[in-house]
Amino acid sequence: MPDLRRPSWARSRRDPPPAELIYLIAPAGHPNLGDEFIARTWLRYLAVHRPRARVVLDCHTPGQASILLGQAHPNVQYVDTVWRMIAGLETMPVTDAAEVVTAAVAEPGRMPLLLDGIELLARADSIHLVGGGYVNSLWPHHLSLIAAAVAVRRRNGASVFLTGQGLLPAGDADHLALLRSLLGEVSVVDVRDHDSADLLAGSPLRPRLDVTGDDAWLGVLGEGVYDTTSPVVNRRFMICVQTHLMSADASVVVDVDRDMVIDGLESRVADLAQRWGMTGENTAFVEAMPGDDGLLYRRFVDRMPGLELIPFTGVWHNGFPATADQMWVTTRFHAHLLAAARGASGVVITGRTDYYPIKHRSLLEQGSRWRIVDSADDAPHEDGGFPAPVVAELAAGKRALAAALYPRR
Repeated sequence: MPDLRRPSWARSRRDPPPAELIYLIAPAGHPNLGDEFIARTWLRYLAVHRPRARVVLDCHTPGQASILLGQAHPNVQYVDTVWRMIAGLETMPVTDAAEVVTAAVAEPGRMPLLLDGIELLARADSIHLVGGGYVNSLWPHHLSLIAAAVAVRRRNGASVFLTGQGLLPAGDADHLALLRSLLGEVSVVDVRDHDSADLLAGSPLRPRLDVTGDDAWLGVLGEGVYDTTSPVVNRRFMICVQTHLMSADASVVVDVDRDMVIDGLESRVADLAQRWGMTGENTAFVEAMPGDDGLLYRRFVDRMPGLELIPFTGVWHNGFPATADQMWVTTRFHAHLLAAARGASGVVITGRTDYYPIKHRSLLEQGSRWRIVDSADDAPHEDGGFPAPVVAELAAGKRALAAALYPRR
């Protein structure tokens, strides 16, 4: 029974201090292998370096994220507050959209259905937009994710971090001006490619701009990242090809020309398969996004007896199916990163010119020996992926950044 004779101020002095509240923002839960891998990597890092902190992962699909990511941190909560705050702002001018979320952080009653979630956000000690290619003009309203974080900094002094970000395409002058203005109030800005860094040249960033590469480098050397037991990983050829964001048009979702896109990808892969001697017995398709990456597989399964599809769930639970003896054909950035980091050889088929070539080129600049192909080559390029010392260096660089953001306590 509490000692009621003691004044409340004396009792409060014995209470433990409130746990640090680390607030992560990520496009997790869709699922998409790269986004899920990055979110899990940061949660696992914080589980080691901030095990007593309260961690919130704010993502657009928290139910599915909670299943995929589970207890990657011992004290993690999954919410969708900021993603619901920006829902419906897609067609609004970016400055107006940012003002909407900024006002809601200052006065949560403006969004009464999200009031408790916004108040939780506003108590954060730090807000961290983890890496990816989701803050750019393909999704212009995502700038309001940064605006929400900056509004919390103004309200309570929270630190705001952006890591491993790909900021291109940068859109029109209003988009770029707002981006630079918001980042001027962010504690640490880290980008994954030099094109994004060049975009910010001359911006008054405080206090630093880093270029440490994609956030996946933080976890690429972790335990269980790669599948070492499934028989299918012994196949020589691996194909991981998407069908969305492969058109040159300005839309994010390709619907009108979807069949044309798939037909074109089928033709290119079929040409490679014929030239390189791919068969159903030595080839597998890999699914990084459920459904989408299986569309092309279904075009080939009948003509290549024995062909296998490694579904997303198999990749997620068993590890990424890459070995140094393989040859990869992919459109996907994180398939390139993970397979090349394992030492696999590969080629890249790129999608829309303002997005995917920048991503893949960043890996080539970092040391990947893969090649971007515009047409089928006569023979596979078996030069390997990243040299092992380069992988170690890139992983160490990302760990150094993480240690600066979350020093041991």
